[in-house]
Amino acid sequence: MTLWGWLLFAFALVTSIMLHEAGHMICARKAGGKVTEFFVGFGPRIWSFRKGETEYGVKAIPAGGYVKIIGMTDLEPIAPEDEPRAFYKKPLRWRLLTLSAGSLVHFLIALVLFMAIPMFWGTYKTPAATVGGVSACLKTTAGDCTPSDPKSPAAQAGLQQGDQITAVDGTPVKTWTDVTDALHKGQPALGKDGKPVSAPRPVTITFVHDGRTQTSPQVSPAVGNQLKDTSKYQAGLLIGIQPPDPVHQDVSVPASIGQGFTSWGSNAKASLQGLVDIPKSIPKLFQKQATDNGGAAAPSDRPVGVIGMGNLTGDLIKSGGYGNFLGFIASINLFIGIFNLLPLLPLDGGHIAIALYEAARRKFAALRGRPDPGRVDLNKLMPAAFTFLVLFVGLSLLLMAADITNPLKFPG
Repeated sequence: MTLWGWLLFAFALVTSIMLHEAGHMICARKAGGKVTEFFVGFGPRIWSFRKGETEYGVKAIPAGGYVKIIGMTDLEPIAPEDEPRAFYKKPLRWRLLTLSAGSLVHFLIALVLFMAIPMFWGTYKTPAATVGGVSACLKTTAGDCTPSDPKSPAAQAGLQQGDQITAVDGTPVKTWTDVTDALHKGQPALGKDGKPVSAPRPVTITFVHDGRTQTSPQVSPAVGNQLKDTSKYQAGLLIGIQPPDPVHQDVSVPASIGQGFTSWGSNAKASLQGLVDIPKSIPKLFQKQATDNGGAAAPSDRPVGVIGMGNLTGDLIKSGGYGNFLGFIASINLFIGIFNLLPLLPLDGGHIAIALYEAARRKFAALRGRPDPGRVDLNKLMPAAFTFLVLFVGLSLLLMAADITNPLKFPG
């Protein structure tokens, strides 16, 4: 599955890159510009062919792709016969559309995939606040519960599989997330020895059993929760209940479209937060944290690079099928689209910022009756662009090293 996952991931990534560059190329041509090259990769040319005025091909370093649009920057000379078609002479609206087309394509890919997943694979929902199972005891060692082990808090409270939890400490709950949030709220943290730093806070559970509403006496959460795999346990302050198995539901086309937009919005928010959190996440790259089976693994919230993404793909398909894989690809496209719009050279967002600045400066000069100040001298911005590129390459190398030496495992 690892090799197959890698092949699928590589195909999806290359396809996304090609569509990104195709967005730039199509818009540039619609604006009357000239596109001379369309390549996947950088460096030495491996293979290419020419169609019309554009050369298409593959280069040796698989680190992205590019299209060469005549007159995109001042850093390359323009032949006299191409001067009328130079990109910088096109109307501002066409330049902005061309520059943002790559990110717009990524956003569209993500939206289509987020719509397709519920449409073709349906969705899985956890029945609201229903107890899927009750642990006989809580223990942090392997093996079945024995008569000498104390009952789990849930067992002491009389909870059974199929009971519907309606409130925790008098606070109404509707979903399983509401239940776990209410149970964990106000509970002390665990120390390095795995024990709570202070006494757990007792809670009461209101539930419906056989049509009758009951409220348990106060129960105190404890550490450890035995799982089906007796070599593992869940660390934390728990009472010993498990969620029910998710139920598969078909989704209509209109509902799939609505879910697609909802998923797009939530993932866009998460991508923005991820960008903001990158600096403080770097120390986590080589950290390890305790796992349920007493081992150690990389923190699940650490940044991941291309190697890590490829490694995770097989696990994603194995645990959630190809719909899960497409959701992963959709979220990657969304992140790339947002990242590419950052107002920093050499990203497309940097060129967009320059185009807007030039337009504003030209308009301001006209209002004051002054001559057109002309274009921004990109040579003066090259040190800043080079600094960003060095930082980006450095981060990419760090992620690569972390992906190899401290691989992130997808939770089963």
